[in-house]
Amino acid sequence: MSEYQYYEFRAVDRPLKDFEMLELRKLSTRADITSTSFTNFYTFGSFHGSPEEMMEKYFDAHVYYANWGNFTLMLRLPLDIIDVKVIGAFSVEDVLDFWTTDKYIIIKWCHFSEEGWDEWIEEDETWVDELLPIREELEQGDYRSLYLGWLLGVQLEIVDEEADEPFIPDGGPKLTKAQKSLIDFLHIDVDLVSAGLRESKAFKTEVDQEKLIRSWIDQITEEEAKELLLRVFKGESKEVHNELRRQYNQLVRDTSDFDPLSKFSGRAVNMLLEKVKEEEKRRLKREAAKEAREQAERDRKRREYLAELATKFPKIWKEADSYAQEKSASGYDKARDLLVDLSDAYAQAGRKDEFSNLFKRFTEEHARRPALLKRL
Repeated sequence: MSEYQYYEFRAVDRPLKDFEMLELRKLSTRADITSTSFTNFYTFGSFHGSPEEMMEKYFDAHVYYANWGNFTLMLRLPLDIIDVKVIGAFSVEDVLDFWTTDKYIIIKWCHFSEEGWDEWIEEDETWVDELLPIREELEQGDYRSLYLGWLLGVQLEIVDEEADEPFIPDGGPKLTKAQKSLIDFLHIDVDLVSAGLRESKAFKTEVDQEKLIRSWIDQITEEEAKELLLRVFKGESKEVHNELRRQYNQLVRDTSDFDPLSKFSGRAVNMLLEKVKEEEKRRLKREAAKEAREQAERDRKRREYLAELATKFPKIWKEADSYAQEKSASGYDKARDLLVDLSDAYAQAGRKDEFSNLFKRFTEEHARRPALLKRL
């Protein structure tokens, strides 16, 4: 397999300035650069820039994958919008890392394969749009994507089996579309995810959330509200949103006694791994039941089709003969397929002997077409 590496960066909170785009052009002469993105791929050589530095200076999201088994997602969020202790609770070296700058916190998920990769990677497949919603989910307090990173550390056997599992984040076992994409992108074991999140509690109702937000808004003075509106009209709506979200999240942390470093699920990793076996059995049972339902539906449609075919046997025989007369591979294939359907339709109608006689006559009429007879 030839080498393939894909790099994509995305700016969300603000577009790049002209001088920033010029700085990025110095890193690559062939990259596709816009005011909101930087995209490039390599089939030989590699990118000489630093993705980490680019995230610190320019971008809010980054996806990288290589066909030897490396997959990386980085997201940049405004500083203090998430409690770093929460991220630290799930952090796993080389799998889920984070660092801060004076303005931002950057989170990095990474799956690497030391033994090579034997799965096909679609070279026209982009992941940023699918994974980008995780950024907003984190801002809103959904930390399940962080837990997925920790689970990957368990899967790669980086987390010790005797280690304590961190707290199980709220949100429930039913994941968002972006979180499912993260599982696919990082190749996280679905049974491990099901075992880990089975005990996750659903978020509080939206009514409770709205009530809390309204109570907090009531504390904003008229002068502060006017200043915020003025900034929105100046084009700083994203900055205002981030600031309000940061203030609100801080209020929630200040009024909560929750400390992620002191809370654990109550089970060790080896206990979690035992539950994975149970989840695998459940999944296989669900998949078998689904396949049985789908097969039953296919069989029903097939019976209906064959019953319809039985109402026009003479016409179908003529069509098969017409295809055979084409003396082409595609024509022979179509004739064969029709005869298979005819065979099943006659059998369903209880007229097997009649089909055998007609089939014998058909092969005799086309005896000088060995390619067709071979197909039949």
